[in-house]
Amino acid sequence: MQQPERIPLRKLIYYGIGGFGWSLSINIITVYLLYFYLPPSNSGMKNLVSQTVYLGVFNIIAIILASGRLFDAVVDPLIAQFSDKTKNPLGRRIPLMRWAALPMSFFSVLLFFPPVHGESTSNVLWLCVVQLFYYFSFGLYVIPHNALIAELGHYEGGKMHVSTAQAVGFIIGAAFSSVTPMFADMFEHAMVITSRMQSLQYAIIVMNCIGAVSMALPAFAIDEKKYCSPAINDESIWQSLGKAFRNKNFLVFAITDCCYFMSIGIITTGLMYYTKSLLLQEESTGTILMGIMVVVTLIFYPIVNMAEKKFSKKRMMILCFVAMVGVFGNIFYLGKFPFSLFMQGVMLMVVFGIPDSFLGILPNTVIADIAQADAKRTGQNNEGMYFGMRALFQKFGQTMGIMIFAMLTLYGKDPGNDFGLRLSGVVGAVLCLSAALVYSQYKE
Repeated sequence: MQQPERIPLRKLIYYGIGGFGWSLSINIITVYLLYFYLPPSNSGMKNLVSQTVYLGVFNIIAIILASGRLFDAVVDPLIAQFSDKTKNPLGRRIPLMRWAALPMSFFSVLLFFPPVHGESTSNVLWLCVVQLFYYFSFGLYVIPHNALIAELGHYEGGKMHVSTAQAVGFIIGAAFSSVTPMFADMFEHAMVITSRMQSLQYAIIVMNCIGAVSMALPAFAIDEKKYCSPAINDESIWQSLGKAFRNKNFLVFAITDCCYFMSIGIITTGLMYYTKSLLLQEESTGTILMGIMVVVTLIFYPIVNMAEKKFSKKRMMILCFVAMVGVFGNIFYLGKFPFSLFMQGVMLMVVFGIPDSFLGILPNTVIADIAQADAKRTGQNNEGMYFGMRALFQKFGQTMGIMIFAMLTLYGKDPGNDFGLRLSGVVGAVLCLSAALVYSQYKE
């Protein structure tokens, strides 16, 4: 059997650009969707959905977001299994990525074009339907893209190289998504737009066009057959799922990942609220803060690659989770420290960026290790299923984080009435501590 070639640096960069594209899309939704439909009082926009409370804690947008992830619970394993078993001559991953790039960006835009420009049940129905199409397209691109980490990284140190390329793309995509308010400001001045909602919509269109081109680049420029080993998979979806759930290491990792991404869902959804209501800054300040975090994270990426060769991944990840406990704990006091409000935001992002750099790279290499160890033991290549199940736990965690944040806004999200925002920091700290405790059971 002919050995696959080592992927060249140029193609590795293309792979990272794909990560930039899907990161840009999902971070726009994570950061701005709740803010767009349920903005703070000083944003210049009005509510598009009701804040009616159900069962004492759930508001309607939290229920909508949860319904999207229930759909994911069914679809993600099916996409993963289909990807693992496909016999397409172009490969198991690339064809799906080609089909998904444009629809994913299209439905991302539609989420921000509600039928009624005011509080309405029609907007609720719109969100319910469009998000299902979006998350299906998202899974169709991201699960194969993630599975390529194990397959392109077949050489010594390869998984770290591919995972780092994706992590760099992801963090730059997250940072670039924060430029959305600045694009909105440009549209307001250039086109004399008086509606903040409309200017944000134009900005989101531009962002998603960039995202679509970025996702298409690796899908059409990487020859999967050339850089990945031929794979065997003749298991049913139930056999693959059963194998994943019986793998104790995978379950420990997945539960840890879920807890961590719940906390990430909280801080990313809350960023614009923290900026406007706790730090009393303009929306564009959120872009600056995100940029600072990205610079810190990128500076530490080479350190992560060096540290991975010398230290235990398990210990490094546990230390990072513990560090995140301190980051989230500080959110409770944000705006109350005895120095500049802007500098408080800067300090938060600097301290967040250091552990985030490790947690942006190491988890992907861990799941690739689990998938490859399973393939060697069983002779069946289920990389897509493992990354698909990881995506399921990850997205479930993010959605639960957004739901928790949405529910906490009931206890205050405006300047002077901000207890719900502060409480989100406490919840995030508890989740990161839980992640550290669960991951201590991982057998490296």
